[in-house]
Amino acid sequence: MSAYLDPAQVGIEWLLDPQGVELPGLAREAETRTPESPCDADALARDADELRRLVRERHFGVATGLVGCPDDVVDAWSRRLARRPRTWSEAVTELQFDLRDALRDEHVRVFGAPRWRDGGAEQDEPGPAVESRVVDGALVLQVRRLVGDRNDEALLAQWSADADRHFAFDRIILDLRGNTGGNDGHTLAWAERRFRYVPRHVRDSVWAVRGTPLSLWNYAAWREARDGTDAVPPRLIAERHAPRPADEIALVHTDWPLEAGDRPWDGTMLVLVDRRTRSSGESSAWFLRDGLGARLVGTPTTGMIEYGNVAPYVLPGSGFAIYLPTKHNDYGMRVESVGFPVDAPLEDGVPADDVAARFDTFV
Repeated sequence: MSAYLDPAQVGIEWLLDPQGVELPGLAREAETRTPESPCDADALARDADELRRLVRERHFGVATGLVGCPDDVVDAWSRRLARRPRTWSEAVTELQFDLRDALRDEHVRVFGAPRWRDGGAEQDEPGPAVESRVVDGALVLQVRRLVGDRNDEALLAQWSADADRHFAFDRIILDLRGNTGGNDGHTLAWAERRFRYVPRHVRDSVWAVRGTPLSLWNYAAWREARDGTDAVPPRLIAERHAPRPADEIALVHTDWPLEAGDRPWDGTMLVLVDRRTRSSGESSAWFLRDGLGARLVGTPTTGMIEYGNVAPYVLPGSGFAIYLPTKHNDYGMRVESVGFPVDAPLEDGVPADDVAARFDTFV
């Protein structure tokens, strides 16, 4: 486990060591891995017990008792490895989707497996993270992703900073189709000053270390080891905890209201979503619906939102790498694998400009 910090020195197991000798190579190989990349079936088989322990200790739902430990899934995978698969796709695709089903968690991602069950795009929509234009008097904003490189992060920060200019319009279309998530804090910062009060929007349960989300450490460490410190968004560096020998993981439950903003807005918003709107893309849509009365237009979202704050983990012997969640969101209804419902249907592929031309028909 040389890719991880010594738990005796930092108090917590499974914290990646950004300065570890092995981790940069493991992270780079995992990130460039494709379904066709060759794998070592024997090494994967030797790591099966370690995978069981990892899922038991670091999948939020298993560790907190929300779901049972899927030992049978790992056992079946271990038996399949006896067939000596040659590629990562052959080795881990069935495992990934079996884990998602058993854990009721669409966020589980095994590197080297096709990412989406439905054959959807492997990446977010190409193009800038945020673009805007005015069509028939309506402001049209396309937010393709909610996390990215420094250029994307700068555009997302500017989007939030331009909120006063945007909300000067009384008709807004926010296009989140194909948005596979990232950080819905950008959306919140953009809209929250216009929210109406909602007493209980969602209850989240999260792992934290001295007030800092546990997920920040591994995600920042992974990026730092892979690409260097300069490649890590400054927010991640600033907000992750500083490990101490006596550290412990705390389980924090919070009922989140949407507080009334100080700049009420009486306009109308349409939020465009589709089956590829995932994770923070769909949570953004739902709190805009709650907080602003926005109308969701399109098709139900993916349903990849009850778990979140994913963190990367790697098994050094085989290079097996996986994202596991460190929080759970309770919306008072089942959303995972089902998706948030829409208020008005819209066929796939209809341009946002066409929606703007028919704006009132969706209200």
